Amino acid sequence: MCMNNSNCGCANNTNCTSLGPFTAVDAACITTPALTGTIVPFASGTIPVVLVTLAGGLVGTSSLVGFGTAIPGVSLVGNNIDLSAATGTEAFSVPRAGSITSISASLSATVALTLVGGTATVRAQVYRAVAGSNVFSPTTAFVDLSPALSTIAVGTITSGTANVAPVSVAAGDRLLMVYSVTTTGIALATTITGNASAGINIA
Repeated sequence: MCMNNSNCGCANNTNCTSLGPFTAVDAACITTPALTGTIVPFASGTIPVVLVTLAGGLVGTSSLVGFGTAIPGVSLVGNNIDLSAATGTEAFSVPRAGSITSISASLSATVALTLVGGTATVRAQVYRAVAGSNVFSPTTAFVDLSPALSTIAVGTITSGTANVAPVSVAAGDRLLMVYSVTTTGIALATTITGNASAGINIA
């Protein structure tokens, strides 16, 4: 019912005789919110991510985060992830073309650790494989979590949110949420363990 607003086509507390569609013409009329995309959520569930660096601080092995599960111990092949021979996957298929426009992620530590002489930075990043391929390549949809980690207690949280330049995805592409870690100032290999959660927006 429109109440006392002739611009909506009704007045005097009477029922509207037209059943629509309606077009809002002023602030007193209700408008339909513009569509801004779809949020895709990720969480590691009961399987923590295990993120390992090589000696010197570069990425060693990463973890794939899905929808309540995770797969740790995944190696990079160059910059890519090849799941051709993998026994599991956390990838999902894109049902329509769109663009990734933002990403948010966090990690809550489940193992205490003190990093001597340096810090560790966790990254959450979307990898993409085109239809028909099991080779996933990194996209520019990523966020580095903060604060960088040094003295880590159980429950320590690092998180981040970023708007990204639109990353185009096509129907049939598959996407992976990949967690990894790098260190600075630490010569030895380092392992960060925790519960991961993330989300991306596809418009």
